[in-house]
Amino acid sequence: MILILIHGLAFIYYVMNKKKVSFIFALPLRTSPILITMPFGLNIIQILDKKDYKIDVFLSEYRNDSYENIFSKNVSIHFIDQNYLWRNKVTLAYFMVTKYFKLKTLFKLRNKYELIFGTGMAGITLAAILKQYNNKSKFIYLNDEFPIHDKKTIWAESEIASALKADLVVTPDESRFSPLCKQIPGLEKIDNFTLPNTPLISDIDSVPIIDWHKYFGISKNKKLFLAAGGINDTYLISDLLESLNEWPKDAILILKSKNKINDFNRSINQLHLKDKVIWVNESYSLDKLHSLIKYCTASICLYKNEGDNIYYMGKSSGKIMRSIALGRPVISSDFPSLKFIELLKIGKLVSTSTEIVEAIEFIMDNNDKLKENCEKNYNQISYENYWSIFEKELFQ
Repeated sequence: MILILIHGLAFIYYVMNKKKVSFIFALPLRTSPILITMPFGLNIIQILDKKDYKIDVFLSEYRNDSYENIFSKNVSIHFIDQNYLWRNKVTLAYFMVTKYFKLKTLFKLRNKYELIFGTGMAGITLAAILKQYNNKSKFIYLNDEFPIHDKKTIWAESEIASALKADLVVTPDESRFSPLCKQIPGLEKIDNFTLPNTPLISDIDSVPIIDWHKYFGISKNKKLFLAAGGINDTYLISDLLESLNEWPKDAILILKSKNKINDFNRSINQLHLKDKVIWVNESYSLDKLHSLIKYCTASICLYKNEGDNIYYMGKSSGKIMRSIALGRPVISSDFPSLKFIELLKIGKLVSTSTEIVEAIEFIMDNNDKLKENCEKNYNQISYENYWSIFEKELFQ
């Protein structure tokens, strides 16, 4: 009986003294599940979970079950989705959310955490509030987007002020830190690190095998090129479709999106692309999406330069990094932050519709070598490689 009591007390002591982490991802509005699609942040929770940290995750998402089978019982998900917080007026929502979180911190979360991660415009603000009441903690500012776009909002101003309270700064690409410092003067004094927006190798080491030619009912001799994601002008979809009639006869585009793809399909019927493109608006699990990416010849990830968030994209592009991680080359836009694609010989960068066609031909002519380069060179840009540098400072 005494032995059982000793073991019980030891277990309670172990649980009570587990290292504790807070991870906050919040935007200035409630959203559908987003963190699940962002390896840049999601990987941190997974890695620390495996290191046996106890982690509280706060999300400005509507309640969902997307995270149920990803983490152990070490991880607790808390949704900040109460109706009374998210008012239509931005300033009122800011006031309600920050006051709510300050009170929650004051009464429940004081002196609880060793590490505090904040990402998303609202998440940075809430992380800084938490830091205020956890003096011995280390606050890590995870910047995935520049705070200022067209104009400063109340949330952007708050992110800028909160970021300067951080102990460490992390961006998803090296090129993003300098322009970020221009928006947040003084940030350059804080140590900065890179964590790319790419999945952990362990998350993609067992991809289901699907015969996608059979799935789509197309001839086996067709080479499949995948463009997945949005179909608006930001992704140069019109330019891509206009190039299709010049593609080699044995190349076909798979255009996958959840955003009103059928309406878009009907709107461009005059381009006569029936035998050149397969339209997909079906939602796939991550495993199924990984299977499709790995099956295709290459991924097409084009972007229109609409400002710093695009121009300095680099390794923050999940589409690009996921494809390379799965051993498939990419065709993307010719921005300086994406030069690593050609330096590592894992794809082709383009500037015009004509160059899209040339890139398709280049990929088809050199596909085996490009795939080999993806497998050989990916470690240089893998999350694990960057994490090994970051964690030395994180756990110091």
